[in-house]
Amino acid sequence: MQKINVSTQYRKELRERIPDVAITFFQQKGIKAVKMDDIATILQISKRTLYEIYDNKEDLLLEGIRKNEEKYSRELQAFASENNDVMRIILHFYQVKFQQLGSINPLFFTELHRYKKVDDYFQERAVEQKQNTIRFFHRGVEEGYFLPSLNYDIVTRLGEASMNYVMTNKLYKEYSLQEIFRNFVSVLLRGYCTEKGQRILDEAL
Repeated sequence: MQKINVSTQYRKELRERIPDVAITFFQQKGIKAVKMDDIATILQISKRTLYEIYDNKEDLLLEGIRKNEEKYSRELQAFASENNDVMRIILHFYQVKFQQLGSINPLFFTELHRYKKVDDYFQERAVEQKQNTIRFFHRGVEEGYFLPSLNYDIVTRLGEASMNYVMTNKLYKEYSLQEIFRNFVSVLLRGYCTEKGQRILDEAL
């Protein structure tokens, strides 16, 4: 994990800035292709300074991912708190994801699971995210957008399995991540919407 013995204000600011810069390059070029030397050069700092703040690339990658996830969660919660209904929230979520995928190299996703700390982090988050997703589905049922007859635990698992298939079989080599995601959303999301939900989804798509 990152070292905490950073005393100067400059080092504290640098510790916050480094993950933001690093995660951008990891996503653009793939994790393996980006060296710690590259990150130090981009930031115009010495490699020694970088290693005094982050012990290794895995710790830096994990911190960058954690910051990104926390930022995205805050933004989504802020949007959800503005009296938006389930369909508006979910369409906003997919719009943001769609935009993000347009700027991320598929290698980034395939290489993530080579890092145990990162893999452990995602597994820990997956439990909480699954619970939140199922609660969200139930809210959608109450608002009349999602079918009440479905088992949303199964729906959630089918969604996870579909995305795992995409990455495991490297479908992104044949189609862009955006095209895959658009088709995934169109088929899966529309499948559990009521007529009311489908009308809104079709207009948005």
